[in-house]
Amino acid sequence: MTKLIIAEKSIAGRRIASILANKEVPAETFAQAQVFRFKRKDGEYVVLPLRGHIVDVDFPKNYSYWTGVDLRKLAKAEIEYVGKEKEIISGLKNIAGEIDEVIVATDADREGESIGVEALNYVKEKNPGLKITRAYFSAITTKDIEDAFGNLTKVDYNFADSADSRREIDLIWGAVMTRFLSLVSGQLGKDFLSAGRVQTPVLALIVDREKERLAFKAEKYWMLTALLEKDNEKFLAEHKKGKFTSKEEAEKAFAAKGKIGIVKAVQRKKRVIARPTPFNTTQFIRSATALGMSAGEAMNHAEALYQQGYISYPRTDNTVYNPTINLNAILDELRKIKEFEKIVDEIVGRGQLMPSKGEKETKDHPPIHPVSAAPKAKLSEKQWRVYELVVRRFFATLAEDAVTENLSVDIDIAGQPYVSRGQTILQAGWKEYYPYSKL
Repeated sequence: MTKLIIAEKSIAGRRIASILANKEVPAETFAQAQVFRFKRKDGEYVVLPLRGHIVDVDFPKNYSYWTGVDLRKLAKAEIEYVGKEKEIISGLKNIAGEIDEVIVATDADREGESIGVEALNYVKEKNPGLKITRAYFSAITTKDIEDAFGNLTKVDYNFADSADSRREIDLIWGAVMTRFLSLVSGQLGKDFLSAGRVQTPVLALIVDREKERLAFKAEKYWMLTALLEKDNEKFLAEHKKGKFTSKEEAEKAFAAKGKIGIVKAVQRKKRVIARPTPFNTTQFIRSATALGMSAGEAMNHAEALYQQGYISYPRTDNTVYNPTINLNAILDELRKIKEFEKIVDEIVGRGQLMPSKGEKETKDHPPIHPVSAAPKAKLSEKQWRVYELVVRRFFATLAEDAVTENLSVDIDIAGQPYVSRGQTILQAGWKEYYPYSKL
């Protein structure tokens, strides 16, 4: 019995094959497509990786002329799915005759389901009687892959259809609006006006922000600080007025100098800085871009780390660790990395793990978290930075809250009110492990 496994990309296909075969599996070429062949007790397996979507959505060719097509008809035109990855499609069709079962092992989200069904359609075209199953996983580790292939389920065609519906709406919305705006404005050729379901609202946000920037009027202001000393310790105080918009008023306050400051009031307040919640995609991108990379670059690195089995699936809304996640096992993995060994021992040494929780809990994918130890030497500099960010966020969610004592002192200097503020760290907590948010 021969089973075909459809993977979403080459790196994921290679890793799935090596896990199931329990050894490295060399790549072969079959009908111009890359495949990985191996045997298990229950038969022969062939992994055929895709390159994401292997078909494009488009209108029939008779709708390609902008000036001669009624846009009302274009909005209702039949949409075609046109194959674009000819070599992979050829491989799917040719291998269909020698297999008994297809296992879809693409990413476990709408897009992954759609990509898997695209490949299935070409296989079923040549072998309609095939058995079809689905492997769902959120990390490409040995445990996750073995569990997924040990508990195969059905392909969710409705899930795939929802992704395809989005693609069709994007095509119709973008094509009709782009042509309409370009035709009525007389801007055709290279100067056409492009519109899109996503790009147009994003452009509106950028324009609104640019209008705010252009409308901003800079105003001069002045601030006063006093250098003070007590018990041979120097410290600063600011005038309680904050920003002076009048230079005359600022100079008047400045002229009231004195050699002695009199403490009028002291306030001490304890502050708890709650540890962060587990990473969802939005929070991850926000944190990664603060490290100096673009959102797309950050997601590409996260995707590569996922496909190599180092982190969980990076597209998720979830901010609550599933009860099935073995946090201690993950910490044992991270202890293998020298940079994190001490941190792991500190976290484990505190006893029972009680991770933080966000507001949104979903059942499809867990929050983004590390799943295995990544060798720093095998990753690019930016891949390591993304991996370390994910690891340290994981540590932060398992650590204690940070606690500080905040001190505010009101000081009178020659009749002028000043305030000096300070902070004492009582408990560094998660801040000790998460340098991206410093005290």
